[in-house]
Amino acid sequence: MSWKQLLVAVATGVAFGFVIISIARKGILSMRYTVGWLFIASCIVVSGVLGGLVTRIAKAMGIQPVVLVTAVAGITMLSITVQLSITVSGLTERVRTLAERCAILEERDGPHVVQGSGESGNDGSASSEEAMNT
Repeated sequence: MSWKQLLVAVATGVAFGFVIISIARKGILSMRYTVGWLFIASCIVVSGVLGGLVTRIAKAMGIQPVVLVTAVAGITMLSITVQLSITVSGLTERVRTLAERCAILEERDGPHVVQGSGESGNDGSASSEEAMNT
C-alpha cells in the first residue's frame, strides 16, 4: 500500500469520526448509534494503517485486496441494515400499542383538551381565557 493510500484511508476515517462526533453533540444521533459509527470510523483508520495485513489476508484467501475490503464493507452495511430494521420494527410495535391505549382511553373518558387552549373542556364550560374575553 502506498503512502498516498495510507494517508487517504487514515484521513477519511478521522474525518468520518469527527463528523459523527459533531452530529452526536448536536443531539441528532443517539449514543447507541454514535458508538457503532465511531467503531466503523476506527476500522477505516486501522485498515489504512494495516493495509499490508489486508493484502496478506487477501492473498492467503486467493482473492484481490479490493474484493476483501468490498466484502467486509458489504457485510458491515448489511449488518447495520438488519440492526436498524430490528429497531424500526420494535418502535413500530410500541407506537401501535400506544395508539391503541390512547384510543381505549379516549373511548372510555372522551377526548381531552389541553387547558388554556381556548377550547371548551369536557364539561362544556369555557376555559378561563374564553371567559375573560367575553
